[in-house]
Amino acid sequence: MLLNAKEILLKEILNQYLNQLNMICHCEKCMEDVLAISLNQVKPQYITDIDKISYSKSEMVDKQKNTAMLVILTEATSKVSAFPRCENRLLLNKESY
Repeated sequence: MLLNAKEILLKEILNQYLNQLNMICHCEKCMEDVLAISLNQVKPQYITDIDKISYSKSEMVDKQKNTAMLVILTEATSKVSAFPRCENRLLLNKESY
């Protein structure tokens, strides 16, 4: 099994800070768009076993690395919130008027 540890970490950080990120939509499509934008900004870190994720998580103890990933997620949520591509976008656009 081949896994991108950064994807797992970004998902965890996104879920942890979801309420603080001020996303206008939390649907699956918007969440995936945020993760895709974010993953394109970070260097992948592949692991072959989910049990090896603890090494990657230990790097996140470093405040600077954790903050950098949070900034990337914040920028991605801002982009997705500004231009959501989900089915809710029409409803969301009507609410903003």
